[in-house]
Amino acid sequence: MNKHVLIALMLLLCSCVQMQSSSTKVAVAPTLFERIGGLPVLNIVVSETIDQSVNDPKIKRSFDGIKLSTLKQSVVDQLCVLTGGSCVYEGETMQNSHRDLKITTAEFELFVEAFRTSLNKHVGEREKNELLKILAPMKRDIVTN
Repeated sequence: MNKHVLIALMLLLCSCVQMQSSSTKVAVAPTLFERIGGLPVLNIVVSETIDQSVNDPKIKRSFDGIKLSTLKQSVVDQLCVLTGGSCVYEGETMQNSHRDLKITTAEFELFVEAFRTSLNKHVGEREKNELLKILAPMKRDIVTN
């Protein structure tokens, strides 16, 4: 067999294999982060939740002395990570950051209600439930009574 014909056949075979592999790409399901709407929606939900909470006389004391812009960014980063986004969370653990705040079950539930209210406005039911399921175990690290 001619050397040029052999090279041509090899190139043809390689291009067929390449075409085969590129046409059989597996569809990857979107992450919860993507289905929620990414950072734009997380920013809105977190901002609304914290704004509502700091204006609620029953729980606003938990936010005394806290720089709200830093808190909001930290919560967004954590939610981003927990839902499969590519953010980096560099904050404290939930237990460490809430240890001295003495947050009661009632205060926690009011905050969760504010969070649900915002989620209801901006996120689908399925995504809301998935996110709440991810966050539910944090209660034991936040509530101290």
